[in-house]
Amino acid sequence: MNPPLDRAASLPTFSIAIEWENARFAELERTRRMLRALREQLCDLPAQPEPPQIIFIYDREVIDGEMVQNVVAEEFKPELVPARTRIIATQGLRYYEQKNFGALQTDTEVKIFLDCDVVPEPGWLAALLDSFQNPEVGTVAGQTYIEYDNTLYSKAFALFWFFPLRDPNNELHRSTHFHANNVAFRSDIFARFPFPDIAAYRGHCGVLADTLTANGVGIYVQKRARVSHPTPLGLHFFMARAMNNGRDDVLVARARVGRNSPLPLRSVYWNFFQSMKNSFRKFRKHAREVGLNPGSAVAAYVIPLSYFSLKALGELLTFMRPNLVCRLFKV
Repeated sequence: MNPPLDRAASLPTFSIAIEWENARFAELERTRRMLRALREQLCDLPAQPEPPQIIFIYDREVIDGEMVQNVVAEEFKPELVPARTRIIATQGLRYYEQKNFGALQTDTEVKIFLDCDVVPEPGWLAALLDSFQNPEVGTVAGQTYIEYDNTLYSKAFALFWFFPLRDPNNELHRSTHFHANNVAFRSDIFARFPFPDIAAYRGHCGVLADTLTANGVGIYVQKRARVSHPTPLGLHFFMARAMNNGRDDVLVARARVGRNSPLPLRSVYWNFFQSMKNSFRKFRKHAREVGLNPGSAVAAYVIPLSYFSLKALGELLTFMRPNLVCRLFKV
């Protein structure tokens, strides 16, 4: 028996769509790290009859196309990568629209979505692909966590933001949600259920997860498929991210309950209270894991307080004027 050939036969054909949208908000070195990690993992896979397809998508109105070409040429040389690579310029497409567009460019059995600012750990790609050997898996997300350094800022974000701390467990388990920066779909599933068209900046994943669950599609998380995510870079992006996070919560909630069902204004207070309560619980339970002592944890707690205060303001403004936040705080 030849294990590499057997495994090659069991792997689905796959494509990876990588948007260049988030490169505006992270250091370019992260994208270079992502490309190097992906290149190594593609080379580690057994040779396949149908080579993988890697699609890079960017909006020519906001991203320098020559820069994209140069970075890909330097870090993802065709002669070093056992895959077919394409770089596609779009016009006016945002984050989720770029992902939907990228999925349409290939006819593979599995569609993988990876962001340009997350860095896969070794084994990420193989773990996602192996998950589809389970026929119940229609969608599988990897584990995304914040990469923190010695600053209070990054340690606070590792504790309170969207993503849980890095989990050393390696199991595959059912879930009801996923993040678009690290997720894979069976092609027929994504053809039926692409990312929805809603006005929010982020939050489409929650709406799509509800739709998948309602239609009996199995959503799983494969914790072996880990990627690290950066903290928001700079004060302006911190403020814009928080304010748009508040706007997203209002718009996504409306998309879930229906446009004609009014949301109670008291939900702003409730969301703020729950966010701070959850942050306090995470700080109390995990502060030492990220290197915070009791004193530094108190100081770092100002960061989620500031973030969720701005988020609440974004919610309030959106109740009054739905498009004000995205005009004042463009992301």
